[in-house]
Amino acid sequence: MTNLELTSQDRLVAVAKGVVGICPIIGPLAAEAIGYLIPNQRLDRVVEFLRKLESEVSRLDGRLENFQKNMTGADGLDLMEEGLIQAARSVSSERKERLARLVGRSLTSNEVKYEESRKLLNLYRDLTDPEIVWLIYYSLNPVFGAGPHQDFANKHPEVLMPISRVTNAPQEQVDRAALQDSYKNTLMRFGLIELQGKSHRITSLGRLLVRYIQESQPFEEES
Repeated sequence: MTNLELTSQDRLVAVAKGVVGICPIIGPLAAEAIGYLIPNQRLDRVVEFLRKLESEVSRLDGRLENFQKNMTGADGLDLMEEGLIQAARSVSSERKERLARLVGRSLTSNEVKYEESRKLLNLYRDLTDPEIVWLIYYSLNPVFGAGPHQDFANKHPEVLMPISRVTNAPQEQVDRAALQDSYKNTLMRFGLIELQGKSHRITSLGRLLVRYIQESQPFEEES
């Protein structure tokens, strides 16, 4: 084994021990999976994700026992592994936070809804951050005047603000409009939004995904 391999292995061990220290609830269950799943250079992203997952699990009152039980089964372990792999590839803190909610809510249910959770994780993996922003935007209830839509648009103006499509517009503006159209087309292709007349509306599948990832909507497990 080379010195570089030894150094990487030492860091993996150190990070695994650190995860147990900073995440006393989920750390022991997550640390074992880190060493063989995550490339060394992406460990910092995984640690940030686990911090957020720890917070999510501890916030859901009475769900710790469910988490511990679900993590002992093959379905729960697979969902956790997928979460760790996606976390290693997630750049933005907001994306890791939403991923932590998705994994945490999947693993703290009374019984693991594996097919449902796996489908949602797969969808989340294939969506870019702007597409997630648009999906959440469509999930907000419209109101007259200023309201949640406007507040959310003000928070994400680079994604949600309308782009003028006048003839002879600058090329940069044309490119931004094309990207904005592509975000909506992707959401439609995955069945998360649909056209109703000339407007888009969120589908039942889209609302399900938003329920798992969005902080402002309380997560309630269906009986």
